[in-house]
Amino acid sequence: GVAILVKTSRFDVLESAMVPFKSKLPSTTEQNEHAGEEKYNVDESNNHYMCAATAVVRDKLTNMTFLLACVHLYDKKCLSPQKTLLEYIHAKVQSDAFAIDAVIWGGDCNRDYGLGKDSIVFDGVEYRPVWYPEKMSNDVDDNTSLRKMESCSRFDSSSLWGKDKKIDWIFYRVVSGNDGLRISSSIDEVCIDFMARTRKTLVSTHFPPSDHFAVAATISVSK
Repeated sequence: GVAILVKTSRFDVLESAMVPFKSKLPSTTEQNEHAGEEKYNVDESNNHYMCAATAVVRDKLTNMTFLLACVHLYDKKCLSPQKTLLEYIHAKVQSDAFAIDAVIWGGDCNRDYGLGKDSIVFDGVEYRPVWYPEKMSNDVDDNTSLRKMESCSRFDSSSLWGKDKKIDWIFYRVVSGNDGLRISSSIDEVCIDFMARTRKTLVSTHFPPSDHFAVAATISVSK
């Protein structure tokens, strides 16, 4: 599932919306190269599978307006979910409904965009990804050191750190025309503590609460 939680004492929610992703149908005649996994074809009936949650919020202190999106992209069963989301974001930014200052979107993208890039371009629009140091200290327990945060955010039963793929992301950018705004990300102790606790193994199961670890960052926008 996807959700956006907003602290209403600080932000006004101007609009919230769901961006549905068109579904694919499993093929009954073809099998994937991986045993037991089916291929999927476009569902011409216009059914949908999964979605993104979006919100336009205004900061009561600065009067800045932000477009937020929480995603779960699943290309296997959805038709071009990232393209669908970005088309929605770009249309919303360009509309006259809201004067949006910055865009922040992220979640489980189920893909690795490559490590170490200062920016990633989607359909001609540049976004900056949040990166994490390879080592960040915490006192949760000895088995949940935040090393390798940069490359892995997925739990794998064969290894606490899973495979070296980063599939959960946070992207951000200032909207064109707001050249006087500066945007940046940072990882403070609150973020570190939150991320570490989602990696802590439970006594009852000896596994973390989820096979996805949290990613968190503080996004700062200033003039």
